[in-house]
Amino acid sequence: MNNVVDINGCEKCHIKFQGFETLSSIEMIAFKESHCKVVYQKGETIIKEGTRCNNIICIRKGFAKLYIKGLENKNIIIKILKEGDFIVSPGLFTDNLNHFSVSALTEMETCLISANAFTDAFRHNNSFAEQILKLNHEITNDLYNQLINFSHKKMTGRVANTILYLSEIYNAKRFHTTLSRQDIADLSSVSKESLIRVLKDFKESGIIKIDGNLIEISAMSTLHNISRVG
Repeated sequence: MNNVVDINGCEKCHIKFQGFETLSSIEMIAFKESHCKVVYQKGETIIKEGTRCNNIICIRKGFAKLYIKGLENKNIIIKILKEGDFIVSPGLFTDNLNHFSVSALTEMETCLISANAFTDAFRHNNSFAEQILKLNHEITNDLYNQLINFSHKKMTGRVANTILYLSEIYNAKRFHTTLSRQDIADLSSVSKESLIRVLKDFKESGIIKIDGNLIEISAMSTLHNISRVG
């Protein structure tokens, strides 16, 4: 992890973060004065579950995984984060604890903003607060979708759902994923061995093409059907 002085400041950032356009000039100055740019290397922990909420993290470049610990210390990946996302722990307004972990899937450029500056803007700027509530609602929806995926779908449906989700993240039918096989298994709530077996079946059936971390969806409608019926 490397700290870097950011001479441009928040108002000149080329990344558009949800809700930041509603900030007043005074609030933007408070963000600017409290922030620092931090570069994380692949595999580094950005947020550790159970630690204090000290900063809001804005992702300027790279990918990360947001996950929680399940039974027997098994990781359950809830969401893949990318450029333009920012991380606000729900615990910021309750017990001041992080209730999930985040780690870098690639080298990442981030900006850390003081939690105090963020909560001040939340309490005094209704438009900004509304955008943050929408963001947290999206994360809640991701949790609900994962719950449905885990409890009602078989392995093939879970893996199909994950491939479709990754296609949305990378905005392409053919993409090079930064996730390991174990990460994809954790995102699908299956074992690594089961994931490899399902991917092989999809490949042999002509549903996907796969070469290492390069995945191409060949039969999108079939994959959607598998995901839907489980």
